[in-house]
Amino acid sequence: MKHIFRFISIIVAFALLFAAYGGRVDPTIWTLPSLASLALPVVTLVALVALALMALFKQWRAAVLVVGALMLSWPTLRLISPFTLIHPTAEEGKTQLSVLTMNVTEFNWNRNDGKPSESLRYILDQNADIVVIQEGLVYFPFEQLAPVKPMLEELYKKYPYRKKHFYDVGILSKYPFSELTPPVLTQDTLGYFIKVWDVEAPGGDLRVINMHLSSLRFTHNDTKVIESMNVPSDRKGRIKSVASKLDVGFRNHVRQAWAIRQVLDDTPGDALVMGDMNDTPGSFTYRTVCGDDLRDAWAETGFGPTYTFNAHHMYVKIDHILYRGDMKALSCRRDKAGDSDHYPLVAVFER
Repeated sequence: MKHIFRFISIIVAFALLFAAYGGRVDPTIWTLPSLASLALPVVTLVALVALALMALFKQWRAAVLVVGALMLSWPTLRLISPFTLIHPTAEEGKTQLSVLTMNVTEFNWNRNDGKPSESLRYILDQNADIVVIQEGLVYFPFEQLAPVKPMLEELYKKYPYRKKHFYDVGILSKYPFSELTPPVLTQDTLGYFIKVWDVEAPGGDLRVINMHLSSLRFTHNDTKVIESMNVPSDRKGRIKSVASKLDVGFRNHVRQAWAIRQVLDDTPGDALVMGDMNDTPGSFTYRTVCGDDLRDAWAETGFGPTYTFNAHHMYVKIDHILYRGDMKALSCRRDKAGDSDHYPLVAVFER
């Protein structure tokens, strides 16, 4: 039994480290580490179960190897599951700014059930200073969206400064803003959207970047594949199909992440990057966007693992609030709210 546990500990430790550091490898060179990075929460859970069994059977040498791997993986694990026990305190005389990001899935405009949008109701109830939305419905203005109409007056009153672009993303702001022109990418990254605004926010001008990186383009059949991986028939073929979509998605994300990074490198002062990255903390995309200067509001103030995508049994955190400059994250939370397949993130900053 001792040799079995040692073998298991070696496999588990290697898998954990490979997944934790897979996001440091460019997927245009090698895609497998990015796939491993996506699976890090599952690999970590397996490692903890293995560690518990080793403790139960008093296999301490094997357990030490797994503990060591967990410790070496902590710089990435803390991005996925931070354990903030003491939250930063607000300083007297400082200004606070609340922000919210949510992929609203087009406010479910084509549901045709006559019900108001639960996502917009949630957004208005939060009363954040700045809201960025993704999948805001490219075809119609707010006034033509049936689920939004019942709340138009409240929307206009709370957010006198707003813009919903043809290109999927939008902003609702209590403060004036000016729009900048972001980099334009080639056609092979269709589905990637970014908008940049300079907001006259309390505490000084703030550059706000709303990102919606391209989806991994899973079709309805692909999501059915993921939901039924336990069905043995043609499992190998289905996994190969999903892996192929992930490979293309990861490669596209690299170009898109560098475009966002270009905006940040040309940005002086405080900046917020919010939205649907369609990639997880610690991934190559995430690390590219963050560079050496962005911090993650959830990683700094959150507690425990969380997820923002909630459909097809793919419970992953792909929405983010990143920031830099003379500002401090006081809190960040994920609410289970709205009628979208994404949950919102809300953060409060001190400036």
